[in-house]
Order: sequence, then structure tokens, then C-alpha cells
Amino acid sequence: MFSLPSLILIGVAYLLFLFGTAYLTERGVLPKKLVRHPLTHVLSIGVYASVWTFYGAFSLAKESGYSFFGSYFGPVLTFLLAPALLIPILRITRTYQLSSLPDLFAFRFRSGSVGTLTALISVFATLPMLSIQIQAVSDTLYILNDQFSADQISVGFCFIIALFSILFGARHASLRTNHRGLMVAMAVESVIKLSALLIIAGFAIFGILGGIGETGSFITQHPEIVEQLKTPVNSEAWRTLILAFFAATIVMPHTFHMLFTENSSDETLYKATWAMPLFLLLLACSVPPIIWAGQSLNVGGDPQFIILNIGLMLDSSWLTVIAFIGGLSAASGIMIVATVALASMLQNHVILPLIPKPKTSRFYARLLWLRRILIMAMILGSYLFYRLIGNHFDLHQMGIVAIVAFLQFLPGLLVTLFWQHANRWGLLLGLISGMGIWLFSMLIPVLSASPLETLPFNINNSNWDHIAILSLLVNTAVMTIVSLFTPQSSEESQAAQACLMNALQKTNTTNLRASRISDFTEMLASRLGRKAAEREVQQALDSMNIHPDSIRPVDLLRLRAMLENNLSGLLGPVEAAALLEPIDRPADPMGVGFKASNVHLIENQLEDYQLQLTGLAAELDEMRRYHRLTLQKLPIGVCTLDTEGQVLFWNHEMERLTHILNEEVIGSALSSNSNPWSEVLEQFVDAPIDHQLGQKLIIDGHTHWFSLHKSILKERRDIGMVILLENDTDTKNMQDKLAHNERLASIGRFAAGVAHEIGNPVTGIACLAQNLKLETDNPYILETGDQIVDQTKRISRIVQSLVRFAHAGRPEADREQLPVSLAQCAEEAIHLLSLDSHGKHLQYINQIPDNLRIVGDPQQMHQVFVNLLQNASDASKNQDKIWLEAEETTETVILRVTDEGSGITDESKERLFEPFFTTKDPGQGTGLGLSLVYNIIEEHYGSIEILSPANNKQKKGTQVAITLPRLRWTEDPDRAR
Repeated sequence: MFSLPSLILIGVAYLLFLFGTAYLTERGVLPKKLVRHPLTHVLSIGVYASVWTFYGAFSLAKESGYSFFGSYFGPVLTFLLAPALLIPILRITRTYQLSSLPDLFAFRFRSGSVGTLTALISVFATLPMLSIQIQAVSDTLYILNDQFSADQISVGFCFIIALFSILFGARHASLRTNHRGLMVAMAVESVIKLSALLIIAGFAIFGILGGIGETGSFITQHPEIVEQLKTPVNSEAWRTLILAFFAATIVMPHTFHMLFTENSSDETLYKATWAMPLFLLLLACSVPPIIWAGQSLNVGGDPQFIILNIGLMLDSSWLTVIAFIGGLSAASGIMIVATVALASMLQNHVILPLIPKPKTSRFYARLLWLRRILIMAMILGSYLFYRLIGNHFDLHQMGIVAIVAFLQFLPGLLVTLFWQHANRWGLLLGLISGMGIWLFSMLIPVLSASPLETLPFNINNSNWDHIAILSLLVNTAVMTIVSLFTPQSSEESQAAQACLMNALQKTNTTNLRASRISDFTEMLASRLGRKAAEREVQQALDSMNIHPDSIRPVDLLRLRAMLENNLSGLLGPVEAAALLEPIDRPADPMGVGFKASNVHLIENQLEDYQLQLTGLAAELDEMRRYHRLTLQKLPIGVCTLDTEGQVLFWNHEMERLTHILNEEVIGSALSSNSNPWSEVLEQFVDAPIDHQLGQKLIIDGHTHWFSLHKSILKERRDIGMVILLENDTDTKNMQDKLAHNERLASIGRFAAGVAHEIGNPVTGIACLAQNLKLETDNPYILETGDQIVDQTKRISRIVQSLVRFAHAGRPEADREQLPVSLAQCAEEAIHLLSLDSHGKHLQYINQIPDNLRIVGDPQQMHQVFVNLLQNASDASKNQDKIWLEAEETTETVILRVTDEGSGITDESKERLFEPFFTTKDPGQGTGLGLSLVYNIIEEHYGSIEILSPANNKQKKGTQVAITLPRLRWTEDPDRAR
């Protein structure tokens, strides 16, 4: 026997430990990595293991043998099917802020009565489950010290549980706010009860039975033990037990809350597919060794408290304390979470629909106090059920009453996920029928049974499973028949599609009665109060990252959806939808309602739920993404408009050409943008033509040219327009440059012809000047004649340079491959450029050796020097120097042209050799010079490199380095001689 103070101290110490864990978590003391780890949340789902599995499993095993595994196999099956069942429910509840099973059903069937009925059934089904937790704790303490009275124990336990539930489960008005402290506390509670059972099982094997080998010998010597566990199992009862626990694992308030409300990650449920079966397997495997150890010690008393009686018989305080704390943790976990979840259900689906919402600034505080009052009411109801009814029956008997009631939710849960045509009347009548059978066949017998009367649904009795299956079949049949023969509302159909597609719901623009943000505030203020309304709207805007001044029509739809989701977590989905209920509007005469905003929202939702689509839906989505990506990546601007002129699609090229982002224009009219493009596009849309070529537009002081095309989109009727925008600026500039080059070529040909014609009279002038020596001896006249001859020679050199420069573009087959003197080519180019007014003021320093030669076309090499020196001249100032240098190696000649100009930027270096690229001002160059030089050098098997700045200290100048094959001595007949 334990003393009263010690038991109170142990129990309070454990509960304070849970309090401390939750408090440290809420204060951020515990590491976030640990708190937010998926396995921490998986352990919190272990709240499923109540005193039914901790104590009741032993009574069930002793009474029915291996049948006790049914309460473990059911949830194992649930978690193994998590990808098909739990993940879709999580995504729906997460998207629409649904915090309970009544929320889920009310959203799916768009009915407040469905939510109310589900909430009430959940309360009636949970009361027997909660009562056995109180009963287990009371009986445990009474076994340890019979000086306790049942009232003292149960009242004290209920008070502490109510306090914990309020502190860590009702700190926020919205239940969708994650209660990290509660979640971590439940994870710790799961670890404690698992550890307690494993420690006791380990002690039973090694401390009582003598080890694994001795345990086998003990079983061999006592075959009746195995025979007892092999008690013939009623196959129907066995299957029903598994089915009932399979459904109860999902729909029981405490497990639903930990699975979905406190969870925001798919990863948690994926890990639960193996972690929870392992957790339950360890719990189940601990039961037989403890039973065998109790039988070896001839432990008497109630079989469900065998783990306590073993410690008491061995007079082992530590073993008894471990068993006591394990049972206390199993009972307290479900009590805390279930009361929090049930309080939310009653508030959103029973209380709030009946009373007006307070229109005060303390709206959230009143909701919070209402939930706290409901938590205390649920604790009180559980206590009264225990005192009046539950304490007269075994734990597993009350557990069967509860799980059969929860089984009635299974048809509704399955049709929510897999059958679109089920409607609210089918669900309501199905639930009423199934629960009616449960009420009259199970609950009323419990209420009317005397303490000494045996219930007609013991686990060994086939009656209870017949009741369970009959109620389930009637429930399913009524729901199916009624759904097939009664119509489904449009809202219900849309919600069914949303659930069937895992939270992908189409938002209809006809339901939007707000044209600005203040409209939403006014709508909510009339029912919630202005401060609460403003807070909800601002919270939604913040979560969407939208500034009120830049709101668009599509943003209004997104805002409405966000408000409904947030209010759903606060008031439930039915009340949230009622707050934002649209006024009646004329129906779409075409009955389609194809809107830009609708499509944009659906696109966004599809992006969010890509991984959730499977089968044909996934393939269609991949095709949609492929076509959308094709349109996005087209090198032509594409935009589409709906019938109201709102922008539906705006691809990347449109963004680049117009400098208008997709986010700024989608869902709004073209005229809403203060941009020159708005007027151009709007005029083209209204114009009677389908094509507009050569549209001139001045953007940022530069002239641009565009071509526009449009086409009406039709499918039985006009559904919009597509506009193509093509940038013709580069093409137009290239055409202008080609025309300019053609003019330059014509001038060159004309200059070559003029130069040829000038040659004859110049030759005549030279002859006449030379004949002066024969006509006179006057030294002044003879000196003048010599000067005339020198000038005619200069004219001849100029003419020859022009002719060679003009002939540089002849076909490759006609080009000569001769020894070329680089120094001579440089001198001719310098001489030619010195004729220019700017070239006269530059200093050309030719340091190329006279004997340096290459094999090539003299005319082309002359062209190279002219272009390089021309570029250097254009980049230089008056009196600047331009150096021409060359050196030879064994195989190559390296030619360098260096100037003192401004240099070339890094961005321009990469494009210098592109045709028509120039850094000169418009009209000052064609951009073909370096491109021509590059091609000539390549044809001569050389390479070209540009270094800028050439002078690193002064950060100026450019050097062009050309590498060409060197002429060998045997290839030069002059040098060979």
C-alpha cells in the first residue's frame, strides 16, 4: 500500500512534468529542430493508445485470447493506408482550415445540420471513451490505497486535466493555430507509456520468468497458457473489431486532432506509415509476457490491472510506480486532446449557430472563454457519465460501445474522398439510421443495466458485432439510396469535387460581391464587429503578401478564399461561408462563367497540388504544363483576354517587351496600366483589322517597331481573344543597315571607277611635267616640274590604295596568295587614313620590320589594316599615338595595333565580332569592320585577340593582337635569292 501523500506527489509530479514540457515548448526553450521534427509529431499520434490498450488489452487477452490484437491491427491498417486515406484528408483540412470531423463533413456537404449532427454524435460516442479513462485512474489509485474515495480521485484528476487542457489547448481563439506545447506533451506522454510497458514486459521476462530461454521452458511446462491465448476467436467479431478500430483511428476527436489539426506536413503521415505500426507492435508484444509472468506468480485480482498487481505482489515500489505512471499517461493524453477537440466542435456547430456573435472588440476573447467553458463542460459530462454509468462496467465493454458509434462515420468519410454524388440528405439519414440502431441496441442497454447485470455485447458474445455490422450496413444503404434519388446542390457539387481532387476547388466570380477591400471589412463588421473584421482582413492580406493599394480583381477572389479559410478555423466552415455569402446576382446567360480570375486561381491551385494528382488527372496536368510552358517560352509575346477584356495570360516575352510583370496585369483590363502599351494594345483590340505591321513606338527615348496580330477564340461562342506581339526592331535596324551598306558599296564601286579614270590624266600631267626639262633650264620651273611629278606620284599611290581597297571583296577563287609585306600594307593604310581630317592630327608609328612577310591576299590584308586603324583613329583624340608593331617566332607572326583611346567595356568585348554590332553613335559606323577583319584573319589561318585596357595603369587604350602563319624562306623568292 502506498501512502496518500506519496501517490498524490507521484501523480502531481508527472502532470507537472507534462505541464513543464508544454510550457518550455511554448516559450521556445526546447530546440526547434526537436519540436518540429516529424517523428515528434508521429509520437504525439500515439495519444490513440488510451487505457483501452494499456489496461483493457490484458482483460481482453485473458478473456478472448488473441482477439485483443484487433485493437492494434485496426490502426496499423489505417496507417498503412495513409497515402490513400490520411494524406488526402490532411490536404483538405489544411487548405480549408478544417479543425475537426464535423468541419470536414460540413464543408463537404455544405450543411450546418450535417456539422451539428456529427458534433453531437462525436460527443455521445466520446463520453464512454472518456469515462473509462477516469475509471482507470480512479481504480488504479484505489488499488494502491483504498483510503481514497472514488469521488476524491476522479474530481481531482478531472480538475487537473481541465486546467491543462485550457492552458495548452485553448490559448488561441482559432483552433487551427498550432499548439506546439500540447503536441510535444503528447509525444512525451506516448514515450512514457510505451517505455513503462516495455520495462514491465522486460522485467517479466528477465526478472520473473528467468530470461528468454526460461520463458520458453515455462510455456512448454504450462501448455494451458498457450491454449488460453488460443481461445477460439469469433471470426466475425474479430473482423468487426479490426474494422471498428480502423475507422475509429481516423474519426475519434483526439486522433483526428493530432493527425490533421496539429499537423501541417505530409512528411509526418508518411513517416507514420511505419513508425505507428512499430509503436503499436511494441505495445501489443508487451502484453503476453506480462500475462505469463502474472500466471507464474498466481497474481489474482482484476486482469486489466495485472501490471499493478504484479508490482504489489512482489512488493516492488518502482515497478508499481512505473505501471501507475504509464496508466496515468495513457488516460491523461486522450482526456486532454479529446476535450479540446470536442469543445471546438460544440462551439462551431452547436453553440455559435444558435447564438448571435458578439459585435465587440472582445470578439476573440469571448470565443476563447466560450471554448474554455465547453472544455470544462466536457470534463464534467465525462465525470458524470463515469459516476452514473461507466464505473459499473469493464473498460473494454465501454470501449466497444464507443468504437461502434465511431464506426458510423466510416461511410461518410469514404464518400467524402471517393464518391462525388453523395449528398447531405443521404449522409444525415444514414447517420440517423445507424446511430438509431446503436442507441437502442447498445447505449440504452448500458444506461438501463444494473451494476450486476452482464451486458449483451461482451467481446466473446457475437451479439455486439452483429449490432455493429447491421448499423453500418443500414447506414451505408440509406445514404446510398437517398443520394441516388435526391438532387445535389451546386455548392455541394463543387465541394465534392474539391474533396475528390484533394482540395482543388474552383472559385466562381459570380459569388464575389466585393469590388474593394473595404467591402469585405463592411461585410464582416456587421457580424463580427469592426475591429475583428479589420484584423481578419489585414491578417489575410499579410498572409497573401498583398498591399491594399495594388489590389486586383483576381486578388479580391484570393482574398475572399483566404478569409473563408481563416474564418473556418475560427468559426467552422458553415459559419465562415455564411459570413461571406454573396447577394443574388443575374445568372450568366451562357451558363459557363468562364472568367480570367477563375482560370488564374485554378492555375495557381494546380501548381500547389501537382504532387496530389494521379492517373489520368496527372497526365492531363502534365500536358497542361507542357502547353503552358511552350506559350511562356515562345520568342513572341502572347496574351489572351476574356470576353470582358480582362487579361488571362501574359507570357515572359510580353513581360520583356512591355516591362509589365505578369502579376501586375493578370485579372485586370489593359486600360488599367499607365503604360504606352495600354493604349497601343487597347486600340488594336478595338480595331477592325487582325494584323498591324510596322507599329512604331517610342520607349525610353528610343524608337521600336512591332507587329501585332489577333484572333478571336471560339468554342460554340466567343470565349476570348489571343494577341501576338512581335518585336521587329532588330529586323528593321538590320534592313536599314543593309541598305546603308549597299549605298556604301555603291559609293566604293563608284570611287574605284573614278580613281581608275583619274589615273589617265594624272599620267598625262606627270609626262608634261617631266618634259619641262627639255623645254627650259630655268631652275624655278624645273623645281616646280619636280614638285608636280612628286604630287602626281602621290595621287597615283592614293588611287592605287583606293582600287586595292575596293577590290578586297572579290570572290575567294579570284584572290591572290602572294608574299605580303606587312610594313608596306601598313604604310598604305596610314597614307589612306591620313587623308581624313581627323587622321591628319594623329601620330601613326609604324614599327613593323620591312622584311616581315606572310602568305595571303594583299588586298585583304590592306583591308585589315584600314579597318583596324580606322577603329583606333575613331577611339583616339587629336595628337594621340597609334603604334603598329610586329614580331616573328619560328612559325608565326604576331601583329599588334595599339591606341590610347577610351578602351572597350567588358560587356562589349563579347559582341565585338558580331555583324552590325557597334559602340559608335548612330550613323557613325556600320558594325561590320571587325566582323570583316575576323573573317579575313580566319581565312588566313590566323587568330585575333583584343586586349582592353591596353595600359593597366592609366586604364585606357586598346590593343588588337593578330597571329598569322609566318612566310618561310623557301616560299619567298626575293628572300630566297
